Amino acid sequence: MPVRRCLVLILALSGCAHPKPAPPPDLHSARLAAADALVRAGCLDCLVAAYREYDAVRALPPAADRATAGAIRSAALIALRERELGMVDEGYLQRARDAAAAWREAPAALVGLLDIVDATPVASIGAGRPTSDADLARMTAMRTNRAAWNELLRGAAAADHAAAYTWLSFICNSSEARTMSRDDILGPSAAFADLPLMQYRTALCPLPLPQGSPPRQSPFDDARLLALQTADGRFHEIDYARGQSLVARRKLDDADAAFERARQWHTAWPTLTLAIANVAMTAEEFERALAMYNETLKYEPKAVDALLGKVKTLTYLGHNEGAISAVDELIAARWYVGDGRYWRALNETELTRYDEAWEDVELANKLLLNAEVPKLAGVIAYRRGQLEVSKTKFDLSLTRNQRDCETGFYLGLVLAELQDCTRTADVAAKTAVCLQHSEEEALKEIENIRASDDPPQRKERKIARREQSIATARRMRVTSWFNTAVAYYNLSRPADAREFAEKVVDDEQFGSRAKDLVARLPK
Repeated sequence: MPVRRCLVLILALSGCAHPKPAPPPDLHSARLAAADALVRAGCLDCLVAAYREYDAVRALPPAADRATAGAIRSAALIALRERELGMVDEGYLQRARDAAAAWREAPAALVGLLDIVDATPVASIGAGRPTSDADLARMTAMRTNRAAWNELLRGAAAADHAAAYTWLSFICNSSEARTMSRDDILGPSAAFADLPLMQYRTALCPLPLPQGSPPRQSPFDDARLLALQTADGRFHEIDYARGQSLVARRKLDDADAAFERARQWHTAWPTLTLAIANVAMTAEEFERALAMYNETLKYEPKAVDALLGKVKTLTYLGHNEGAISAVDELIAARWYVGDGRYWRALNETELTRYDEAWEDVELANKLLLNAEVPKLAGVIAYRRGQLEVSKTKFDLSLTRNQRDCETGFYLGLVLAELQDCTRTADVAAKTAVCLQHSEEEALKEIENIRASDDPPQRKERKIARREQSIATARRMRVTSWFNTAVAYYNLSRPADAREFAEKVVDDEQFGSRAKDLVARLPK
């Protein structure tokens, strides 16, 4: 009996000496839930914050798989958002690939998602076509794998919010979407439709309009975007989309303000700086446009639209040598070669390098079909003393744009020097009428500018440019009247000659010659 009590006592003491270990504290569930909520919130800053949290929690063994999956999904969504917006690549896709490569149990669908993101083109800051070997490789991969990726995303979108977002990004701007209904486009991702992440992407999708709806004024669902941004001020990228919509509606000052808010939030954004530059060009703020084109090229040297914009702004600012240097870069890259030759010829003409200008404008003529190239060729030929060539070029330009008063003016000068009196009288008289109408339109523009909400400095600049244009047009009109009078005099049509000569008898340049002409006419 005593022995048995001892044994029981020993067993009891043994149980006390070796207590059952307590479960490890849960240090990850709340953090993962918070990261999941950030992804559902959908803004770029939210996705970045979610990735950082997932990446930190990966170090905790009980949460490693779930956190790794979250890190891969959030990094993929960040990379996709950067491409959709045309931002500088900050390496999140590579981080997602590294995480997937280190995770032996990585789902095949998740790895396939990374391939799709990798093949997604960056928002255009070039010519709307591939401008690099990387762009071409992405285009080839997308074309080769499109059908398989379509099926992968359709199947995964119902169960995975990252796949659902990627599905909309994949399909919305494709040619395939043009023949799809709203239900076909939105159906695969419908399970996540209420998430702000998906609301944002749906608002950017040019969905088919219901039958009978008015034409779309904006490329996006502005009301939905505004509601999202109002509900969550972290959606700074919506300012860029709203700016694009405002540009489409020609509300340039409001667009500029939206773009500037976006730029204050994120600077390494070449599509944004290109958009700001283009608005500045339209507003005739050439110095600012040049600065933004240069900013774009700093982040993306192959942004050929920005390079062409730089050429134009340098030309308008009178920086002819700089414009020619920029054209050389454009042509060396074999982009916009026709435009580049034209703008180089224009700047060479301003520098009186007529032989070089002629070579460039003739090359431009082989690549561009418009009225401006033969017009410039006509000016160059005229200044080289090639009157017949000049006449041919101006005639061609007018067949393409009969409303260009300046071309008519130059043609009238050439015809007068060639002593083609019949055509001189006809062309110069019509040009004078054209210039009168042009002045009236410029005066209306000045009235509209004065009545606009433009800042005072912009108003002054715009008005000054139009007043200079009016002064130039008036001189052209007076010259055209005098040439018409002389042509009619040589055609022995004294009444017509008097009508036009009397219009310029008080002119400082032509007045004395006009009076002399009137004196020769029979009364």
